[in-house]
Amino acid sequence: MFCRNCGAELEDGQAVCPSCNERVEKIRKPKKAKKAWSKGKKWAVWTPVVAVSLVLALLIGGTVYLWQPFVGPALKENNALCKDTFQDDYWAGKVRDEVVATMGEYTLTNGQLQVYYWMQVYDLVEYYTEQYGEYATYYLGIDLSKPLSEQIYNEQTGQTWEQYFLEDAFYAWHRYTAMYDEAKKNNYQLPGELKKLMSEMESNMKEVAKEQKFESVDAMLQKELGGTVTFADYYSYQETFYVGNLYFSEVSAKLVFTEAEMDEFYQENKEEFEKVGISKESGKLADIRTILVQPVETKDENGNTVYTDDAWKKCEEKAQGILDSWLASGKTEASFASLAEKKSEDDNTYANGGLMEYVSENALTLVDVRHILIMPEGGTKSEDGTSVTYSEAEWEACRKEAQELLDQYLAGEKTEEAFGALANKHSDDNDGKVTNGGLYADVAMGEMVKPFEEWIFDSNRQVGETGLVRTDFGYHIMYFVHRDGAVNDWTFAQDRLGGDYTMVKTDEGYRIVFYVGDEEGWKVYCKDGLMSKVTEELRQSYVDARPANIEYWKVMLSARTEQES
Repeated sequence: MFCRNCGAELEDGQAVCPSCNERVEKIRKPKKAKKAWSKGKKWAVWTPVVAVSLVLALLIGGTVYLWQPFVGPALKENNALCKDTFQDDYWAGKVRDEVVATMGEYTLTNGQLQVYYWMQVYDLVEYYTEQYGEYATYYLGIDLSKPLSEQIYNEQTGQTWEQYFLEDAFYAWHRYTAMYDEAKKNNYQLPGELKKLMSEMESNMKEVAKEQKFESVDAMLQKELGGTVTFADYYSYQETFYVGNLYFSEVSAKLVFTEAEMDEFYQENKEEFEKVGISKESGKLADIRTILVQPVETKDENGNTVYTDDAWKKCEEKAQGILDSWLASGKTEASFASLAEKKSEDDNTYANGGLMEYVSENALTLVDVRHILIMPEGGTKSEDGTSVTYSEAEWEACRKEAQELLDQYLAGEKTEEAFGALANKHSDDNDGKVTNGGLYADVAMGEMVKPFEEWIFDSNRQVGETGLVRTDFGYHIMYFVHRDGAVNDWTFAQDRLGGDYTMVKTDEGYRIVFYVGDEEGWKVYCKDGLMSKVTEELRQSYVDARPANIEYWKVMLSARTEQES
């Protein structure tokens, strides 16, 4: 982890940067999703539907970088990849078809290795992008515009990023090829639609290359995967990846865990589960499908987006019409999913039939809240300068100051505007530069520090309600503004059953909701944990049963055409 202010490396758990003394964590954690609706479960195995959509994206828009869970190999201590493996296109082209690794009857050439290499680079960058957005390569510590052989991955060993990714590319080839071989031994065949797409891949990519002004498919691929890569190299990667991984997903889908196995896993990992708030009392996780219908927006005299009463009325009528058409069609989940794909205006879910899986209570709730932060004064820094502690007297003085300010508010007009004015004048949030009346809008579960979050997501909280909350940052004077939780409240009603449906009004529009079912949360997490453990052991057994021989000294690759060698 690195400080966003000065870039200094931090240890896990550090609250204050030792270099610049900036607080590492903010009251509100960085948003990972624009709306709570986009929060969903990422499966550890590939499904045919996902695979087909990725290939479709490839054929329509050019190269797709496939995300796979990143599993780094143990890097070789002898630094076998010590030479600069990237050469100019002439010399790399001379040995493009040279075999650099074997696994039984399977071989890997320099050209094919080049595809694996850049796929591993893009996978890791994409993983960090999910975590840090535009700061991904900064936190990762690499610059893709420069040769990776000139960038150090491990300061202690001197190992470069090029060496790291080459090692990982060999590991990926070994893993994918082992699964591919297992699939072939069990006579696995790709689903018909995907098989057709694979057979049409070259012709479709030729059209894409032509549209994007490339001389050929090879030229298009070489821009991203290296100056000597050919379509044959790329196709080899795609076929090996899809056959192996889709076969493995079918095998994994057949795994079933008993309640005794889940309970044993829970007990073994209880301490880690409790650290992230998971217990047998955590409640259920629900699966629902929704169809969103939004009102037509207009602008007021200040250019702000508003929805008129007439727009809301028409929105409700449109949603009711969609609901009526579903009711007339037989009220099945399949027909609801089909209708969601055609009618839903939710960009995050329409493509999968409006499905939201493993939704926890309040995950579908958005809150608006105002607060005034009063930070304690004084404090004692630790010897290493990584944390600050306050005495009970300092905390009490902070509480007293916050209470006096709250009493001042309660003795006045007690309006939201009056609270906002006090926030602008007195709040220590944002380094004392609050200008928006202390407002946090559209807050989703998981974005705030825990005590703050527990207060605002209390289901009994009323508009205009105030209170004091203590966090590690200080005392917060709270003012509850608004809660958008209609879908959450219906979904988590005690009498909810699979097949139930409703239509509710939310801030975004009207949502038609279909309740699929639910499961105890701890069981879901234990199934996921067991699935990850068992599938990784199974995958590794395929690899262990098929040893590979790698000839590092034969490796010679070419740089991408957009990057200088």
